[in-house]
Amino acid sequence: MKGISYRGNHICFGRYALQALEPAWITSRQIEAGRRAMTRNVRRGGKIWVRIFPDKPVTVRPTETRMGSGKGSPEYWVAVVKPGRILYEMGGVAENIARKAISIARANIGDVIVAVIKEAVPNMPLERSEVIRAVIVRTCKELKRDNGMIIRYDDNAAVIVDQEGNPKGTRIFGAIVRELRQLNFTKIVSLAPEFIMGRDTIADIITSIRNADMDRKVTVRIASTNITENIVKILLREGFIENVRKHQESNKYFLVLTLRHRRNRKGTYRTILNLKRISRPGLRIYSNYQRIPRILGGMGIVILSTSRGIMTDREARLERIGGEILCYIWGVLPGMKEQKWIHEGLITESLPNGMFRVRLDNENMILGYVSGKIRRSFIRILPGDRVKIEDSNN
Repeated sequence: MKGISYRGNHICFGRYALQALEPAWITSRQIEAGRRAMTRNVRRGGKIWVRIFPDKPVTVRPTETRMGSGKGSPEYWVAVVKPGRILYEMGGVAENIARKAISIARANIGDVIVAVIKEAVPNMPLERSEVIRAVIVRTCKELKRDNGMIIRYDDNAAVIVDQEGNPKGTRIFGAIVRELRQLNFTKIVSLAPEFIMGRDTIADIITSIRNADMDRKVTVRIASTNITENIVKILLREGFIENVRKHQESNKYFLVLTLRHRRNRKGTYRTILNLKRISRPGLRIYSNYQRIPRILGGMGIVILSTSRGIMTDREARLERIGGEILCYIWGVLPGMKEQKWIHEGLITESLPNGMFRVRLDNENMILGYVSGKIRRSFIRILPGDRVKIEDSNN
C-alpha cells in the first residue's frame, strides 16, 4: 500500500491516541484483542474509542482445489490502515495509565502477556480456557536494529512461562532474536539460539581484501572475530599478506592487514591475488580429504573448516580429515616466477563467446577460449579438432 492516511489522522474524541506508523491489514480479532487489553488495563475506567472498522473481506480457497470456478468464500475481515491513521483513542484517565494501556495494545518482542487458551491439543498439559503467561518471541511487525538490520517473521509466536519467568518446555522451534537476551530471558534463548541470515563474515573479508588489492591499497581493515583471525593467520603464513596487527577502537577490535606489493622501475606493482568464496550460508559445501580440490596444481590453497579448526588443504590431507570448504585463494606473489603449462586434447563442444570444451589426453575435461589473434584471422575451430591450450599462473 502506498501513500498516507488523509482522513482519520486527528484526535477527535479522547485525549490520548494510538497512531499507525506503517501500512497494514488489521483483522477484526486483532482490533478486539487490543480493545480488551486496553479496557482491562484501565480497570474499566475512562472511555475508549475504536477508530477503525474491518470492512474489507478476505477470501480464502480450500487447499488442493483446482484453478478457476471464481473466488473463495470470505474467511475473515480486515481494516485497511495507512500510516497516520488513528487506531484507538482514550480519555478520562491519567497520562501514565493511558501510556501503559496503549503500550499493551502494541506488544513487542520480549513483552510479557496474559492470554487465554482458546483451543487445546488433546493429551497436552494445557487445557481450554486456561489463563497463562507468555513472552513474545516473534512478531510479524518489522524489527529494526541499531545497525540497520531489519528482521521480520511470517507469524507471531510466544513462549509460555511461569511466575518466575522460566519457560515451560524443552525446545523452541524457530529463531529467537538477541533482544530477548538483552532483556535477561537467558533460559528462553538457551532453548532456541538465534539463527538469522545476516551478514556473511567470510564473504565480507574476502571482498574487502579483493577490493583493496584491485585499488592498490597498502592496508585494509576488517572486523576481528575468531574465524577471521584464523583465516588471516593462514594468509600470513602462506605469504599472501605481508603483516597483520590488531587495532582497538571504541571497545571494538579490528585487524589491519598489510598487503604484499613489489616495486619495479615503473613504480608499485600490485599482486595478482584471487579469492573466491565457495561455501555460503544458503549452500554449504563439504568434502572429505580425498576429494579436496587442488588449485592450480597446488599453487593455490583451499581453506577448510574442520573438526580440528580452520586449516589449509595440505594440512587436511596430512591429518586425513575433511570439512567445509570455505574459500579458494591463489595468485602471483612477489618473487614468484610465472609458470606455463601446455595441454593437448580434442574439442568436444563449442560454447558461446569463443569458449570450447576440451578432452585432454588424460581423459580430463577443461575449458578454453580463443585468443584475439585467432579471432581476427577468422580461423574456425570445430568439434573434433586437436588443439593446444596454454595455461599459466598469471
